[in-house]
Amino acid sequence: TLQRIVSTLANKNDEIHNFIDMLNHTINNVQVNSSNAISELDEEFEGLYSILGEMKGSMANTIQQEEARKIQALQDQLSQCSNALESSEELLELAAQSLDIKDPVEFLK
Repeated sequence: TLQRIVSTLANKNDEIHNFIDMLNHTINNVQVNSSNAISELDEEFEGLYSILGEMKGSMANTIQQEEARKIQALQDQLSQCSNALESSEELLELAAQSLDIKDPVEFLK
């Protein structure tokens, strides 16, 4: 009976050693897989950051071009308004001078 118990214990010890080896192997696999997953994740995010950087540059360039176009259009309008105002002031001055003319013949000139 004792021999059977010792034999059973020896078999269980072997099973436990095998199970420990399997657990250690599984732990190593989990560590390797996790490390690989993190490396792949890093590569993926680096690619995304690169794409986002390019998109940001493109969008910023589009905004700057639109800003320049709008500012130019507004400056053109400002120039036209200034010219119109100057012409209007000259016309007002001429009209004011015309009002001061008392002689009808000179007024027609």
